[in-house]
Amino acid sequence: MRRKFILVGGIMIFGDKDIYAIEVYHEPQYNSAYYMSGRMCLFLNGVMFGDIDDPCNVLGVTYANLLRVVKNVDGMMNNFTLKTDKEIFIFLDTKLYNGDDEGSYEQAIEDGKAYGKFDFLTNGGVMFDRTKSFIYLDDFDIIHILYQFEDRQIYSAYVNKDIFLKITSEFFEWFDKIKKLYPE
Repeated sequence: MRRKFILVGGIMIFGDKDIYAIEVYHEPQYNSAYYMSGRMCLFLNGVMFGDIDDPCNVLGVTYANLLRVVKNVDGMMNNFTLKTDKEIFIFLDTKLYNGDDEGSYEQAIEDGKAYGKFDFLTNGGVMFDRTKSFIYLDDFDIIHILYQFEDRQIYSAYVNKDIFLKITSEFFEWFDKIKKLYPE
């Protein structure tokens, strides 16, 4: 595994792109509406997830989504009766985004409460706009990240929980350090 902070032409890379990595760089915004902004993507088993070429995204949205996942990772156990990642993706997509034709508004609220914790970075920042993703933990402490691009194919990536937590925490450390340099 690569070391913590790798600086390549201003781009920070946390982790190993072949396993799990976060690539990000800060693009300061000097105005009254300053937010921690920049470019970002993840690498999931060697596949780029997110659009690193999309400029000046608010990084705090993704930070908050990743923080929610890290704080609740042990509560994201796979308690589904479904067997495959594809079945789980379709189930969660129906419960959280596509809705159930027979369901009520109240049922949609309940589904959001029950299954929202499995949402990963759908609506997790502009750089992830053309994606949909879910996350869960299996019985062997392997995190499954299920995702879809505009091609509508369902993909899966797998990362050991400890590696995921370590790399994501390194991103948090960098974010917090940079944010102190550029207070709002």
